[in-house]
Amino acid sequence: MRGIRKIASLVLVLCLATASSALMRPEPSYAAKGLTVTPAVLAARVTKSKKPYLSHKKVTLKQGKTKALKVKNAKAKVKWWSTNKKIAYVQKTKGKHHQKAVIKAKKKAGTCYIKVRVGKKTYKCKVTVKKASSQGGTVITPPPVEPVVPVEEIKVETRQLSDSSKNLSAGLTAVAPSNAEPSADFIASYTGFSLELLKKSIAADRAAGSISNLLVSPDSVTTAFAMVENGAAGETLSEMESALSPGVTADDFNRYLSTVNRRLMSSDAFIYNVSNSIWAREGLVDVRQDFLQTNMNYHNAEFYVAPFDQQTVQDINSWVYNKSRNMIDGILNDLSEDARMVVLNTVAFEGKWDHEFSSANTAQRNFTAFDGSKKKVPMMLDRDSYQYLEMKGGKGFVKYYKAGGPNGGVAFMGILPPSDMSADNYISSLSASDFTSAWNNKKSKEVILRLPKFNYDYSVEMGDLLQEMGIKTAFTDLADFTRMANPTPSSPGLHISKVLHKTHIDLDENGTRAAAATAIVMEKSTAYMGETPIELNFDRPFVYALVDTATGIPLFIGEVVKL
Repeated sequence: MRGIRKIASLVLVLCLATASSALMRPEPSYAAKGLTVTPAVLAARVTKSKKPYLSHKKVTLKQGKTKALKVKNAKAKVKWWSTNKKIAYVQKTKGKHHQKAVIKAKKKAGTCYIKVRVGKKTYKCKVTVKKASSQGGTVITPPPVEPVVPVEEIKVETRQLSDSSKNLSAGLTAVAPSNAEPSADFIASYTGFSLELLKKSIAADRAAGSISNLLVSPDSVTTAFAMVENGAAGETLSEMESALSPGVTADDFNRYLSTVNRRLMSSDAFIYNVSNSIWAREGLVDVRQDFLQTNMNYHNAEFYVAPFDQQTVQDINSWVYNKSRNMIDGILNDLSEDARMVVLNTVAFEGKWDHEFSSANTAQRNFTAFDGSKKKVPMMLDRDSYQYLEMKGGKGFVKYYKAGGPNGGVAFMGILPPSDMSADNYISSLSASDFTSAWNNKKSKEVILRLPKFNYDYSVEMGDLLQEMGIKTAFTDLADFTRMANPTPSSPGLHISKVLHKTHIDLDENGTRAAAATAIVMEKSTAYMGETPIELNFDRPFVYALVDTATGIPLFIGEVVKL
């Protein structure tokens, strides 16, 4: 036993001696630099190794991917955060002191910092998020960062009106009504009218043997008719209320429209201009002052008197061209001898996408038309988080335009009908509740989007289709527009003769320009409309006479009992 103990003691002494010798020898790397590891240097090295530090100072991630970060040597609870959660955020933390974190890249490409506070010191990791590749290996590149040019700076031409068209708006002072947030009934009726307007426009186009790209502006049409409705009475007013806004009075309809349009026009990030005017034939129509004042209050409508000759046609077209920011040209071709008034509305929208498409991703791809034919068109490509929705078997997305201030903004909704249904049949199947429900139930989802660039113009005379929608009396001699103009010998009454509607749209990588104009032409009727008309049907035996107009005596008198 004593021999074993001696051997063990000798081995222990040798080990201690070896360790002491190793501590006093320079390490090879330090020796190469001519340095000696003294006890002070060794202590500094040991102290440094125990200070907290972040495992990564910078990382690069593709959209939707994650990365683990760790604070080494954390002795107390740490706190993580992101400088821009739209680019990357801290998905979760782990560990006793939350020293481990999983960061996730969002859908927006760019750079931010993930920061962590340890005690009184803050450490950061630079995170660069890049666009992920699309299906099929196509790389989706982010749009270049360019200086933002306010949309208001787009130059537009202004055409001068002739002296024969006199603007008498200065004689009216607008008293803007208080805002009234649209009711559920208004939203339902407005949406229903919008869908019906589109359906009727499609039906009219197809019946004419045409298959066109269509675009109607319910805002333009309803605003123009709201102004006309302010001059209607009796059955004419009832029919217009039923067709335009069932369940909503004309006054409330005006107020809701005015609220929506004023809100949209208040944006400083996009253009939404709604312009209105009323034109009367000089010397032949006695326009009521309260009619003009109501439309000035609700719709800021200008008032013109003009001779209604070819120069007036040119002036009206110039007014529309100016107010539509040069997108609508030539809404009227002529004015008949019986024309007495024209009620005009224009709506112009110009907005940039909140997240623009990159032109680098736009490529020529096939677009299959209604008849199965294929054509190469410029197709934009994007992969991002979109508001996804489903509408009666169709699938779609919502893409927002830049919005200024707290007043909301404008969005583009695209819907793909079911693959086994034509677009015409799909639209025919939709109801207002289908549309509203889809909008209310949209959800954020990752979408690979291919959307063609497009631009076109569309025009239609809406008289027939609006009569099909229930506005009938207004187009006949039985129309009652006595609240619009006082009956005179030259204009015993007024009725709508035609409704002209023109639209334009231009959509590309940067955003959208769209405009609409609606012209409601009012002509004279054949009888005074101060009283409810009496209907006479000579469909049974009657008496007749030929009378001397100077004296009133009958020159001939007779009876008809059979024919």
